[in-house]
Amino acid sequence: MSLTNDVVAASTLALVCPSALFVLALFLRQVPPPGREPARTADRIVRWYAAHPGLALWVLMLLLPISAVILGSVALMRTWANNAELRYYAWRALTEIPEHWPALSVGVVTALAAGLLMLVTAHLFRTSLPAARSN
Repeated sequence: MSLTNDVVAASTLALVCPSALFVLALFLRQVPPPGREPARTADRIVRWYAAHPGLALWVLMLLLPISAVILGSVALMRTWANNAELRYYAWRALTEIPEHWPALSVGVVTALAAGLLMLVTAHLFRTSLPAARSN
């Protein structure tokens, strides 16, 4: 029996969700005010992961994402081997990169800037708001 890419995509998403939930909870528990929602629920999730290191670390954070990578890689290799049209358009896109390098560079740098802006904003919220509350 061969799995379709739709089933593989849903399966890999389900395998990655526990890790994504933990990372999201780490971020949300820093969102002020810490004693209220969503920070309180996020802190409960992080505490649960910390209280169950065997399950949380080894299974939910390592084994399931590794399974998703393997399953996704096998599905991509199978699709690559069976789909000539995909190979044609992928190689065509790669050959167009040098011609459109400035636009691609702008896109990559813009995405990088957005990511850095989110990190700096999260850091500023985390460090400046506790000082403001103590005054």
